[in-house]
Amino acid sequence: MGLAERRKTLGYSQEKLAELLGVDRTTVGRWESGKIAPQPRQRPGLAAALEVSLQELDALLAQP
Repeated sequence: MGLAERRKTLGYSQEKLAELLGVDRTTVGRWESGKIAPQPRQRPGLAAALEVSLQELDALLAQP
């Protein structure tokens, strides 16, 4: 399961997740496509929003 699948499982749109994290929707899309990675300061909030540990988040980000 990748980042997009986890987001969808929790019922978040890219826009809603972006709003929770204080980033633009396009940023979430870039994370999901692998074009960019979340900055270290963003990772704890992203992990919390997705209800995963930081280690699980790293695994999600490694998925295509």
